Amino acid sequence: MVPLDWSDRNEYAWANIGGGKLAMDLDEICRRYRALYMPAVCDALYSLGLPEQVLPSGLRPLFAEKRIVGEAFTVQGQHLDSIGWDAGVKRIQSYLQIFERFKPNTVLVSVNPDSAVGHFGELTGNSAKEHGCVGVVLEGNLRDTEGLREIELQVFYRDLSPLNAIGRWEMVAAQGPVKIGSVVIRPGDIVFGEFDGVLVIPRADAERVLLESETIANAEKNVRQEVRAGTSPVASFEKHGHI
Repeated sequence: MVPLDWSDRNEYAWANIGGGKLAMDLDEICRRYRALYMPAVCDALYSLGLPEQVLPSGLRPLFAEKRIVGEAFTVQGQHLDSIGWDAGVKRIQSYLQIFERFKPNTVLVSVNPDSAVGHFGELTGNSAKEHGCVGVVLEGNLRDTEGLREIELQVFYRDLSPLNAIGRWEMVAAQGPVKIGSVVIRPGDIVFGEFDGVLVIPRADAERVLLESETIANAEKNVRQEVRAGTSPVASFEKHGHI
């Protein structure tokens, strides 16, 4: 993998929709997605004929009720046969430096196959949050969960491990495409995570998916009110087109 180094990740918003630039900035996109819920967004993708890029359900949230939305900052890691602490400290420097590149609305997406150590914990979590990270998607092992709960940083993680990564793991690329399950995540893609799962929306499609999601959520609000008032689901579905 060839790492991509965007000098200003907000420039990723040049992604075109119908030949024009996005009308919304990243803050607005994330704020409006956070007011939605994942099934409505999945339905919007389905309605628009776009892939519903849901990550494997084995990724579990540290906080059951905490939703995250942000743009992906990607990391690819790999197992190391133990090289010892001193050599490991040198090898991990490039990973520690990426936290200074985070900006508001960052979601760290970290992929770490075949590695038994803890790939993210409370100390890096503090740095990530301080630099604008709103959550983490960890295809790997989490540690220091008590400290992460204290700072209320949401992490969707594959497994747990208290083992230190220094000398036994390294980052091999940052800000290039990574893959979790069958989904390829690219820098700047919108990551939407909640208890129902983790969804990846390509940045180029983020605005039109958002608008369609809001339309669907509004229709479902009307259906909800009607069925609670005694209208049959069939009648409400026929009226609003959603159920």
